[in-house]
Amino acid sequence: MQQLKGSCSSIGASRMKNECMSFRDNCGQRSVEGCMGSLQKLKREHAILRQKLESYFQLLRQVGPAGAATRPAM
Repeated sequence: MQQLKGSCSSIGASRMKNECMSFRDNCGQRSVEGCMGSLQKLKREHAILRQKLESYFQLLRQVGPAGAATRPAM
């Protein structure tokens, strides 16, 4: 969970990072109910993040490689 939290932090996925922390805290407190609730929230946030990232990468594929850009004529 710590690695996932760190990865989320590095790409700016703060809601996902916060749910990772909540899940870890609930598990540390041995709260089965809290863990299950946090896990469900984590799954929802993951689905939202995945959809956003898929849209982002689709746009990048449409734009094409950065090297294909042309310079304006002088």
